[in-house]
Amino acid sequence: MADITLNSAVRSNLRTMQSTTDLLNRTEERLSTGKKVNSAFDNPGSFFTAQALDRRSSDLSSLLDSVSNSVKTLEAADNGIKAITDVVEGLKATARSAAQSPKGTAYVAAAATFTSPTADDNIEFTVGPDATAKTVAVKTGDTVAEVAKKINDAAIGISATVEDGKLKLQSDDEFAVTDAGGTGLAVAATDDLTIIDQAAYDKRQGYLKDFNDALAQIDSLAKDASFNGVNLLQADDLEIVFNEDGTSKLDVKGVNGDSGGIGLSSITESVQGAGTAVTTAGAFDTKTGIDGVLDQIDDAFAYLEALSSKFGSQLQIVQTRQTFTKDMIGTLDDGSLALIGADTNEEAANLATLQTRQSLIVSSLSISTQQESNVLQLLR
Repeated sequence: MADITLNSAVRSNLRTMQSTTDLLNRTEERLSTGKKVNSAFDNPGSFFTAQALDRRSSDLSSLLDSVSNSVKTLEAADNGIKAITDVVEGLKATARSAAQSPKGTAYVAAAATFTSPTADDNIEFTVGPDATAKTVAVKTGDTVAEVAKKINDAAIGISATVEDGKLKLQSDDEFAVTDAGGTGLAVAATDDLTIIDQAAYDKRQGYLKDFNDALAQIDSLAKDASFNGVNLLQADDLEIVFNEDGTSKLDVKGVNGDSGGIGLSSITESVQGAGTAVTTAGAFDTKTGIDGVLDQIDDAFAYLEALSSKFGSQLQIVQTRQTFTKDMIGTLDDGSLALIGADTNEEAANLATLQTRQSLIVSSLSISTQQESNVLQLLR
């Protein structure tokens, strides 16, 4: 079949219509996708550059989820430290209450009855757990009462009384007494610890139990301060990666945050023998013992403060990187959109113009074909 011959006007209108249709298709695609570059054929440079920007934005978005989890892990550890600190404050209050409660026990050393020293000499006292040596000078002819007064006047932390002609020695701390020689004063080689107030003793032991029970709560808090399977207070380490190739990261080292890890340990009770005698002193039986517990608590406070500062500083770094990553993702997305994004207002205007143009071309094509219709009329 021979080709159909069209006149020049019709061919021109057809070519214009085809071009307009192509432009309409392109404009509709841009409006539907929001992109002016939808394939490498549209603009190879912009297309591949935008792909690279989108790929990095996607990688950072994936890392951002991990960073967000890391923030929560550090916050969980910080919550644990705050709660443990509150418990330690309670421990300090318990120890102070024990110190202010009536003393339940006394360390008492009894000497044999004597009328007076047989020679000028010194009585040596070893006071407290640090075994500080103290001496009191006595003279020949001193009565028991005079010896007691000299001991009291020496202010060495030991009080002396005379009962039934016997010298009674008492102190808040453990002590030992040695006859330096020749005084005629007979003393016990070791001291007897005797309960002087059972109710007061029981009260201090109640404080001791409260203290040890609170230590167990510290252990529980440290165990529960985890997030997504990571617990920085149970010596778990945390690696936080900030960029897509792993060259920027922060290593957070976990610690042992239980009672032992912060420097606290269960305190001992007294060991009672027959009757009311106590054969071994407990930590809450003496001022020195309680002071030692308070020193441990102060050290625990210092450790927790340093730990909180450390994790707080690392949390601030991670939060800063989290904000930076979010901003970077926005910059990458904006850069990609600037390369391939379509101006919807412009494309909408183009669509309206092209649709109008297409209508005009159809009308023009109709006019052009009327010449063929006129010839047909002549032939009829």
